[in-house]
Amino acid sequence: MNRGGRGRNSRAEQGGSEFHELVEAGQGSRTNLIAATLVYLIAATGLFVYARRVLIEAPAFPPPEERLPLVLLGILPASLLAFFAVKLRALVADARRRRYGARLRLKLAALFAAAILAASLPQAGILLSLARAAQASAASDEVRRGLARGLTLLLSYYDEDLARLENIAKHELPALARGRLPAQADRVLESLRAREPRIDALELFSNGESAAFAGAPAARLLRAPAAAAPGALPASAGGGTTRFRYLVPWGTGGDALVLSLRLPDGFDETAEALTQGKRQTELLAAFSPRWAKLLFLVYLLLVAPLLLLALLFGLAASELIAAPLSSLEAATRRIAAGDLSLRLLAKPGDEIGRLIASFNAMLGEIERYRTNELRREKIDAWKDIAQRLAHELKNPLTPIRLAAERLLRLAQSDPERALEVLAPSALAIIAEVEGMDALLSDFRSFAALPEPAYDWTELRPLVEEAVALYEASYPDVSFIRSGVPQGIVLRVDRAQIKRVLTNLFSNALDAMNGKGSLEIRAELVTTAESRYCRLLIRDDGCGVPAGLRERVFTPYFTTKASGTGLGLSIVERIVTDHGGFVRMESEEGVGTSLYIDLPVAGV
Repeated sequence: MNRGGRGRNSRAEQGGSEFHELVEAGQGSRTNLIAATLVYLIAATGLFVYARRVLIEAPAFPPPEERLPLVLLGILPASLLAFFAVKLRALVADARRRRYGARLRLKLAALFAAAILAASLPQAGILLSLARAAQASAASDEVRRGLARGLTLLLSYYDEDLARLENIAKHELPALARGRLPAQADRVLESLRAREPRIDALELFSNGESAAFAGAPAARLLRAPAAAAPGALPASAGGGTTRFRYLVPWGTGGDALVLSLRLPDGFDETAEALTQGKRQTELLAAFSPRWAKLLFLVYLLLVAPLLLLALLFGLAASELIAAPLSSLEAATRRIAAGDLSLRLLAKPGDEIGRLIASFNAMLGEIERYRTNELRREKIDAWKDIAQRLAHELKNPLTPIRLAAERLLRLAQSDPERALEVLAPSALAIIAEVEGMDALLSDFRSFAALPEPAYDWTELRPLVEEAVALYEASYPDVSFIRSGVPQGIVLRVDRAQIKRVLTNLFSNALDAMNGKGSLEIRAELVTTAESRYCRLLIRDDGCGVPAGLRERVFTPYFTTKASGTGLGLSIVERIVTDHGGFVRMESEEGVGTSLYIDLPVAGV
């Protein structure tokens, strides 16, 4: 067999074996797409929470006892990177093997990657620069000095209010309250407010109990403070207001006056904010040299997994797009090999689904057209067979008629001479009649082949039986049948398949003139829709001329000096009756290969 024919056959077999993988690629891509999306969402949520915790609540590298989440987050991008590398390597390998759709998937993946990087890298640079500038501004000397001065001023204001309250309580309260308490506590408070509007309460305690009160109800203590000595009491917050209190002894019986001063609204919150801001800026200033590293690490852990997942998403999407196209390409190779029964599953409502539906409809039309053509060809073939048979029968009738007429003339004119030519004339007539009988016998064999009697038959012993008929008679021919493995069992008519083998062996031996190599091989081929056994019979004989290869299966066509020309026609008829297919590849001067595909039912 020529190398070109063998290469085409190998590609056809490869197309059949790859077809099922390509059909399943779309489903695998959808599964990968869903899985990548779920992992993306989970990883994005976890990374966002952890990054917020690190950058906002604790702007520093996590302590050793809190680095386990950091390690786990580091495993995620490493795993995704390894998985992406495996997928990309497989995609590049497919592209190098020129597998259909691989280059398209590679281009789509590259476009996805370029879009992702274009959408993320510039923004990443800008955001990291802004974050670095914001951190530098927040931790600058001016901000820290401003916060320190604001806190100092607030504390000074605090001290001034406390000193003012002490001065009023010590020097002004006794004179205003003398002779007026407890009956005129309200008047005393009004007099004090005339001097300081933020004084909001005055309370007299006698024997540990409140004896008189004037002012805001929220400022009332009701029970005497624990401290008996004069002086400032602890500040208190109530009703959203912070108050200073100062205790002044009253009278000689251990009574006491408590004067309250209300601080401005939001004083404590302002003080707390200034204190926290000063502390935070000090932390940021201390961490400033390492801030860029922390930002890069957080960006790497936060964005790298998302970018890798997005790239995997792009690979899955490219497979989802390319898989139907690859299936179509594999289907066209199957069709080119002669399988028109193939149909692809179409997803309704999808553009590619409509394309596949149109493809299936086209296949149906082609199959119907081919069926009609085969029917017409069969009718034409039988017409041709009838004409050829009539011609073949007419040829021997002429010498039979001439011999009979000669005998008749001699019998009438010269009886003695008639007796002399009787024997050779009768032998000639008998020979011609035997030829006609053989012709009619072969025609009966071709036209009236019985229906196959199917039974389970192992192929290897059947091949050995057929080879044994010729091996002893052709010592100069090497019969190579090691390529027929044990265990291939077919449901066929054993006698008819053996007849196919003997016819093919006989033709091959005639083509090799009894010398050379005859190889028999068999293998099981699995496609998405069928499983069949491919039997190869290859010889290194004279081959068939190019102009005659299309006619080798035509009845009564032969290139041999003797023969009826029905051998290969009978082979094709038997294989077709078994639901199989036979084809020939040949190169003149190199050899001939015959491929027989037989279905493997129930195996």
